[in-house]
Parts: sequence; C-alpha cells; structure tokens
Amino acid sequence: MNVHVITGGSSGIGKEAAFSLKEGKVVITARRENLLQEAVKELKEAGIDAVYKSCDISKPDQVRALFEFAEGFGEVKTLINSAGVSGVGMDPKKTFEIDLVGTENILEVAMEYMNDGVIVLISSMMGHTVPPEKDRDQYLMNSKEDGNIDKLVELANGKSDVAYNFSKRGVQLLVQKYAEVFGKKGGRIVSISPGVIMTPMAEKAAEEHPEQMEFLKSMTPAGRNGKPEDIVNAINFLISNQASFITGGDLKVDGGLSLNLGKLAKLKK
Repeated sequence: MNVHVITGGSSGIGKEAAFSLKEGKVVITARRENLLQEAVKELKEAGIDAVYKSCDISKPDQVRALFEFAEGFGEVKTLINSAGVSGVGMDPKKTFEIDLVGTENILEVAMEYMNDGVIVLISSMMGHTVPPEKDRDQYLMNSKEDGNIDKLVELANGKSDVAYNFSKRGVQLLVQKYAEVFGKKGGRIVSISPGVIMTPMAEKAAEEHPEQMEFLKSMTPAGRNGKPEDIVNAINFLISNQASFITGGDLKVDGGLSLNLGKLAKLKK
C-alpha cells in the first residue's frame, strides 16, 4: 500500500491536504495528540484511510519513529511537510529549530525510508523577501552544523519574524540541496510558497487585525486572500504524474502578493 505522510496534519493546510488523498494510507502527524485524534476522526468520516502519530519534527528521534510507524503500513510515496510556526511571539532560535532544522530532520530521514516518490515542503512567500547572501545561505543550508543556528539568530537581530523569513528561504534552499540526492533514487522534491491563506490561524489574525488583513488583500493582484484548497490543488498537481518533470524548485501560490512586497517594505519605513 502507498503511504502518504503529512506533518502539521492536524490543522490548516496539512489537514486539508489529508482530505484530498483518497487512495492509500494517510499518516498525519503534529505535536498535539488531542488535535490529531479529532482530525483522524473527521478524515475517517470522510472516507480517508487515516491514522496519526504524534511527532515534534525538531527532534530527530521522533522523526525516525514517525517513519518507522508509517513504513509499517506500506511504502512511503508522499511526504508533505507543513509543520511549522509563524514566528509571531516565538523565540527566534525556536523558530529556526522548528521551521528550518525540523525540515532538514524530516528530509534526512526521508532519504533513508523513501525509495522514490514526491516530497513537498511548505515554504512561504516571505522566503522570497530574503535576498541571496553567500554566507547566510550556507548557514541556512547547513543549519544542523554546530553554531550555525546561533549565527542565524545573530543575523536576524534576535527578531522572530526575521527568523521566520530566513527559515522559509532556508526551506527553498534545502529543496535545491536534496533534489539531486533524491533524484538519484527516482524521487522529486519541491516547495510551495503560499501567500495569505485563510487557515484558522489567519482567520484569528483577521479578527484581531482586520485593517491589516484587508490591506494585504488590497495589495494582492488576484483580489482576494487564498483558501487552503488553493494550496492543496497545487500540492495535488505536484505529487501527480502530470508534474513528473518538476523538481528542485519553488512554486509561489500567493495571488501575486509577492510582486508587491517591495512596496509593502517601503510603507513600513
């Protein structure tokens, strides 16, 4: 049986992606077991063959346990990594550990357990706000090396939102780092950079900061904020045979908002 592993699968984009996988075994994971239990119940009611395994992707031993669990059902063919934190109110180092180091933890283990298939990493349009910079990019691509996270925290000036942006550029760079490695096994790896997507987290932000969210929508050429299904549609295309020649890159699904990020940055000054 083909197995699909989805991190961050208890809510938001990860959960919506799980609902779209009608064939094979779906293994969702996140840190909070109660939310995973609720999500699996909903998925089963929708006819999805789903199970869960709690996992903190920042801890390599838990990531390995996740893949061992998934392998018990068949061959892991799909990995969708949507686990992460927004950086808002987070410690910058913790943001790096979850969004960047956690992503590489997942990739390192996936290289051992997946013989082929497709890996989709959820990045962010904010990763595109970070320009290339040789030394910083080396730290982002090798964040697990001793001292590199501390160097990145310093470069982010201790700001969690900057740490988030750096981490998401790092996710895009990890796609490049692992594309050839996974390609030799017959697999593909890509990332998706969403814009403002109305997940439960974004809905809460809209309630707390309605003017800011409305402004972002006004700056989006598509004329609306995104819906989780916009990202899921992109995921389903990328994991399908229709995308068999697509690997090593990033797909922006942001309604064009990233075209205006330069204008937004000027307005903040």
